[in-house]
Amino acid sequence: MFVALAVLAAYFGLRGRQSSFSAAVPPLASRPLTLTSGIHLLGGLSPAAAYVVETSKGLVLVDSGLEPDAGPLRSQLLQLGLDWKRVRAILLTHAHGDHCGGAEFLRKAAGAKVHAGQADAAVIRAGGPREAVFSTFYMPVDSRHPTAVDVELKGGELLDFGDVRVRAIATPGHTPGSICYLLERPGLRALFAGDIIMKLRGDDPPGDEFSKPLGTYAAYLAPRYRGDAGDLAASLRTLRALPVPDLVLPGHPSADPAPQSPCLTQQRWESLLDTGIHDMEQLLSRFQADGRSFLDGSPKRLLPDLYYLGDFQGRAVYALIAATKLFLVNAPGGSGLDAFVTDRLRQLGLTPRPPAAVLLTSCDAAETGGLDELVAKHHPTVVAAPAGLPALAGSGRKLGVFLSADQLPGKGWFPVSPILLDGRGEGPIAYRFPWSGKTVLCTGRIPIKIDQEAGVALFADFQNGNGDVTGYLESLARLASVKPDLWLPAVPTNGQNANLYDTDWTRLLDDNRTGILRNRGALNRPVR
Repeated sequence: MFVALAVLAAYFGLRGRQSSFSAAVPPLASRPLTLTSGIHLLGGLSPAAAYVVETSKGLVLVDSGLEPDAGPLRSQLLQLGLDWKRVRAILLTHAHGDHCGGAEFLRKAAGAKVHAGQADAAVIRAGGPREAVFSTFYMPVDSRHPTAVDVELKGGELLDFGDVRVRAIATPGHTPGSICYLLERPGLRALFAGDIIMKLRGDDPPGDEFSKPLGTYAAYLAPRYRGDAGDLAASLRTLRALPVPDLVLPGHPSADPAPQSPCLTQQRWESLLDTGIHDMEQLLSRFQADGRSFLDGSPKRLLPDLYYLGDFQGRAVYALIAATKLFLVNAPGGSGLDAFVTDRLRQLGLTPRPPAAVLLTSCDAAETGGLDELVAKHHPTVVAAPAGLPALAGSGRKLGVFLSADQLPGKGWFPVSPILLDGRGEGPIAYRFPWSGKTVLCTGRIPIKIDQEAGVALFADFQNGNGDVTGYLESLARLASVKPDLWLPAVPTNGQNANLYDTDWTRLLDDNRTGILRNRGALNRPVR
């Protein structure tokens, strides 16, 4: 448990940066806080904040936290001297569970009406699918549940709460039904931005997509997570056309370790949104040039004669065609792999053919379970790291032709450089090859694209004797000079994009290295 928590903290702490703020308005913080008369931050929720507005028609909540019983939210209302049973409306900014988890309880217990964007309403009502509610974030306890939506919003509606009016602004892109709420009352305009603006710092200097202040990270994810770069760019332009609100209230204000102010200058407002618009335009340009190469289970052409066939029993299978010959990377699973390959080739409009060779990224059972069937039917050459060949030979399989990976370049099938690795799995190896002007790298489970679940699995391997920390770190160092344009791992994380840009590869290796070094004390073994 300690390892799991340490991994989560090391890998997914959202880091903010210092900025000046107005002393006239309290900073956003991780506790209940009055921002101005009648508007309060419920900042002690985790991981997202909620807000409450006092109106002549009762309390209005913007978002409702993660907990299904809204317990922490109700506690904070009581700390503010507010009766949670007076909540009359809940304005959900989007369908993610950390923003709408308590809405159904409050709807039933207080009689509040739940408002949400029309394009998110079906997900909220169903409480799923998981990817639509939790995105890529690891939730060991699944708290999903159906939530009734009383009022569907298209955007443009003016909600009347007596002395307070709230305008719904459609801002799709983080999710299809994302809504920002612009509160207007005499002398005050306050924008409740949800995860369109997650926090108010983090864009200087540039970091990875999860460290940025806007919720643009969703546009970098596979389609099943429902983000959209084009919609986000349009939504950010919609907000930029507004004069800066007096208060800009983001969905995750406590993600920064130091206080942040909800008061922005017009210049800061425009700069914040311009950065996000630029990022989305750049991403759209890259999608247009290189394709949406998400390793999400759907077969696709990555480059001419280079294909992702999808995942078979938890492992990705890739196909290359060189001089009319078919080469497979990975042979996972067991019975059914040959039919899987045949079916996926046909889906891609290719004529099925027997594989001339199967390149193994490791010799673990999960990566080699489909070899028996392929070899019995097609007799391909089986390529593996020298360190893995004894495991294959000792398995009792009749594998036909073995080829040590160091002999692979000499076959002349296609230009390729094997890279011997160590630290996780049986005979791990990577294959680097030039293809259509790009550098492609096929790997097993070294390295990994970090998220909480993948990080926990990595550390479990180290603790259970299925990996070696020092060897893993040495492998990271060996891979640092590769600089791939496309990375094809055996276990894609969250349907990750195969295309790498800018400092993606360097940052990924650093994330692996940093996560190990930060948690070396929990590994109960020395790390050189």
